[in-house]
Amino acid sequence: MRGETPNATAATAAETQVIACPHCRAQLTFGRSRTPLIDACGFESYHLDCDTCGTPLGGVIDPADDALLLSALAG
Repeated sequence: MRGETPNATAATAAETQVIACPHCRAQLTFGRSRTPLIDACGFESYHLDCDTCGTPLGGVIDPADDALLLSALAG
């Protein structure tokens, strides 16, 4: 994780989920923050780096189903 962005360490094991890096498909553990960063559009926003390939990743929580929508960022 980078910067002041919320990270998975704030979540307990029961609140974490396994996600896949969209670049290399490596499995990552993700947990929502108890104090999330809300972006300018009102979405709960996350930024992290893949532990395997180092690709910067960004995502938002879909308010309809609480799913993390994750994309590789240009880096």
